[in-house]
Amino acid sequence: MIIKKTLSDQIYDKLKRDILTKKISLGSKIVNKNLQLEFGVSSSPIRDAINRLYQDGLIANIDNTGATVIELDYENASEINELLKYIVCTGVKISSEKSDSSRIVKQLRRMIELQKKHINSDLYYDYDYEFHKTFIDYSKNSRLKKLYKEYNALNELLVREIHIQLGSFVRERNISMHSEMADEYEKGNISQVIRLTEEHYNAAESFFKEMS
Repeated sequence: MIIKKTLSDQIYDKLKRDILTKKISLGSKIVNKNLQLEFGVSSSPIRDAINRLYQDGLIANIDNTGATVIELDYENASEINELLKYIVCTGVKISSEKSDSSRIVKQLRRMIELQKKHINSDLYYDYDYEFHKTFIDYSKNSRLKKLYKEYNALNELLVREIHIQLGSFVRERNISMHSEMADEYEKGNISQVIRLTEEHYNAAESFFKEMS
C-alpha cells in the first residue's frame, strides 16, 4: 500500500527534522510568510505543520506571524526522561504477558542490526526509537502507545543532545545494552530487562541533572 504524503506532512517532516538537527536553532522564531515562500504554498499547510510541531512539544508558542521553537530545558528534560523510563518499563512487562516473545525478540534484533548499520547516520535515532517502541507495540495497550508517541520528538531531541555532548561512543554503548536486553528477554528474564531499561534511562537522567 502506497501512502502519499500531503503538503502539510512534507512540511511537518522537514521542519521537525530541521529542529531536531538544529538547522533551525532552538529558541528561534519561524515566520509563516518565510515558510510560505520557501515551500511555495499557502498559509494553511504551514499552520497545520506548526500545530503538529506544537503537539510534539517542539514549539513553545504560536502567534499570528509564526511560532517560537522551544529552548532546551534540562530540568524538563529530566522529567520527560523519567516519564519515558516508566512507560517503556511498563511496555516490557505487559508485552511479556500479552504477546509471543519470539516475535518480540526477532523485532528487537532487527532494530539492533539496523542501528549498527546506520550508527553514523540520522537513521540511528529512528531505529533507537523503534527498538523501545517494540515493547510498547506488543503491549497491545493503545493508551501506552499514545503516551510513547506523544513524547517521541522531545525524546529524540534530548538523545541527540546527549550524543553531541558525550560523543559517538554513547551509540555503541546503547547498542550493546539493547543486545543484552534482547538476550534477557529471549531467556524470559523480564525483571532483568526492566532493570536494564531503568539503567538505560537513568544514565540519561544523570546527564540532564548535571547540566541543569
